[in-house]
Amino acid sequence: MMQDLMMLRAELMEHRRVLRNVGGNLNDVARHANATGELHAATARVQELVARTVERVDAAVAAVEHLGGQARLERRASR
Repeated sequence: MMQDLMMLRAELMEHRRVLRNVGGNLNDVARHANATGELHAATARVQELVARTVERVDAAVAAVEHLGGQARLERRASR
């Protein structure tokens, strides 16, 4: 179980890195929109990246919840 948790931690850290990069991309999109009044062509790409990352984070959170449930069951069984 510890190995699974360590893998999930690494996965979540990667998602955090991606989201930080997305934040920079969103700043670029906003800067362009504020300067020109138009959305940059990369806006759709950034939106897709956000959606994919959110799906991956949701899956990782579900895996953490599953492991937590398993740990609770194992703890009860060992009593």
